[in-house]
Amino acid sequence: MKIKQKCPGRSDVVQPTLAPTPSGMYPPPARYVREPKPDKADVRIVRATDGGALRTFNGGLAHENGWLASKKAGRLLHYEGIAQRDFLVRAEVEPGVANMASEAVRFEFIGPNGKEIYTADVELTAPDGTITIVEIKRDRRDLSDPAYRDKLARVKQICDERGMRFRVIFEDQIWLSIVHRRNVTHFASRAFTTIRPEHRHRFEKHCSKTDGFTTFGDLADAIEPGNRRYAEAIVQALTVARKVEIDLSRPLFDTTEVTLH
Repeated sequence: MKIKQKCPGRSDVVQPTLAPTPSGMYPPPARYVREPKPDKADVRIVRATDGGALRTFNGGLAHENGWLASKKAGRLLHYEGIAQRDFLVRAEVEPGVANMASEAVRFEFIGPNGKEIYTADVELTAPDGTITIVEIKRDRRDLSDPAYRDKLARVKQICDERGMRFRVIFEDQIWLSIVHRRNVTHFASRAFTTIRPEHRHRFEKHCSKTDGFTTFGDLADAIEPGNRRYAEAIVQALTVARKVEIDLSRPLFDTTEVTLH
């Protein structure tokens, strides 16, 4: 088709026009639609009513499994693998851990392939109430499966949405050194030492005199003057109870500084 147009200053000229384009000749422009974010209603977090484990194993696995008596948790904690057990032992004496649970929290949510279920290895509760979900792995090869990494990423997203923290801990990150492992294991083994009322009274009296700072030896002598071995066990039990804070990554001496709470 041709039409005539008027051009200023010129005589009538013929201007070409494009023929109409059939509607099916070209596809419609692409539309980019953001994938809808999973609704919180699609997520279910299940906790054992008594703080115990939702799943337990008694043999039949390729790795070690068993139970750990925890003074801090006030119950037996189930573990699957030595790495998980070591992490629980360290948490027992960590001042930043007020309570803990093992195999006690399950996440149920809708993933790309339908319903997904994830059971947390450890749940830590800080003194301020902050919850940290911990997944413990032997090494980075345990995360080689892309689908499993995606599942953990979704669990982290759920934790972020609910004000919780999520961490993946590898076995080589649990202990800072052989000294650290030895000290933590020794202190945790003294968690159930009997602390009598007179010991607590002497502890509070020593706190008032020292302004919150003292040495390991002075604290032991103040708590139980007549029995040094028993006195040290009480100090170690008070560390589990978060009344005493000591740097366990270094060798311990009578002159080692401790913080009293």
